[in-house]
Amino acid sequence: MTALIWDLDGTLLDSYKIIVLSTLETLREAGVEAKEAETYRYLIANSVKDLLERTGRERGLDGDKLWRRYQELSTARDGEVTLMDGAAEALFKLSALGVRNFVYTHKGRTGAKVLERLGIGEYFEYVLSAEAGLPRKPAPDGIEWIVRRFGLDKRRTFYIGDRRIDVECAENSGVRCILYLPESSVGAPTGREWRVVRDLRQIPDIIKSEQQKG
Repeated sequence: MTALIWDLDGTLLDSYKIIVLSTLETLREAGVEAKEAETYRYLIANSVKDLLERTGRERGLDGDKLWRRYQELSTARDGEVTLMDGAAEALFKLSALGVRNFVYTHKGRTGAKVLERLGIGEYFEYVLSAEAGLPRKPAPDGIEWIVRRFGLDKRRTFYIGDRRIDVECAENSGVRCILYLPESSVGAPTGREWRVVRDLRQIPDIIKSEQQKG
């Protein structure tokens, strides 16, 4: 059976504005000024945790404390998160194809609650979050955990994400990656993803075509 493992922020959830604002606020509270556009580009290429740890090293600050404060600020804004365009429609069509859906994200345990609030929680068998304590992407551990726990066939498993580290994570785990790059994205294809889509609504047709191949 076909299985899709989804990234959350920037893939299913339109949350980057909130992530950037929470990051900037965390830095400002620590006495560090940063520009919004530059911060956004850095986060797309790397991660919030990486940025805060790097800032901690460079400024003599406690990186773990910065990370905890960021989590508090971003969680408080969870109610502002919306769905990416086409997410609900794509999931509805994938469900009709019998696809099993999972989430693997660096977001904390509130991710599942956000999915429920936005009306798509029912489509997912499991949400694997940062609370599991697994090594972060691009390490393959999260995908490997889901594959083992739910008996998935890697030949029929796909990881969907919007960043380079998602492509690398899929590559490291031996599953194919669908890279989501909406028109607003500052990301770019890596050449190592299996497919690139600009609209989540493209994914059901891609998966249906693969299913028909047998």
